Amino acid sequence: MMKAFYDKYKHGLYVVGYMIFYLCFFCILETFVSTDNAVMTSTWIDDCIPFNEYFVIPYVLWFVFLFCGFCYVIFFDMSGFKRTCFYLFTGMTKCLIIYAIYPTAQNLRPVLTNDNIFQQLVSFIYSVDTSTNVCPSIHVYNAVMLAVSLIKCDSIKNKQWIKIGLIVLASLISLSTVMIKQHAFLDIVFALILCVIIYAIEKWKFDF
Repeated sequence: MMKAFYDKYKHGLYVVGYMIFYLCFFCILETFVSTDNAVMTSTWIDDCIPFNEYFVIPYVLWFVFLFCGFCYVIFFDMSGFKRTCFYLFTGMTKCLIIYAIYPTAQNLRPVLTNDNIFQQLVSFIYSVDTSTNVCPSIHVYNAVMLAVSLIKCDSIKNKQWIKIGLIVLASLISLSTVMIKQHAFLDIVFALILCVIIYAIEKWKFDF
């Protein structure tokens, strides 16, 4: 039974393999890039965006979204799996290359009093993820492109309420990155530009 399960879903190991590569590459970049040798992406627009710790909820939901999204395409939609891997792995790799060539950072993080659980969670995120390697925002890119890929799945594309839910979730996750000051506005802009480029390449060359 286990062998049959493995043979049917072994393509899921590609996700594990890529994530190992990504995490290793990203950790190396985090070691060598600092705010002293990076270009700041923060602008006056970010000064107009208020900090709101409650947006840490959709920010954290990004991890759940990625896990559930990959599980869905791994088990239920092979075409969607190929498309999702192309979208996310290509975009994430491009981001890593951009970070290595053109290091970026932001200096927007406020001083937190940690007087509620939401600020404590934001504080924890700050402690495990530096304010470097931010543009384009992988958080935004993955949220948008995973939503796009899922919407294109045959079993979802005709279910309007699921499509709306995916759009709302991706929008909230993207907004959360600037609301908790984990990213600057420009990080979102360049993430969306990358989304358009990768989407166009997929339509032109593959069209999964």
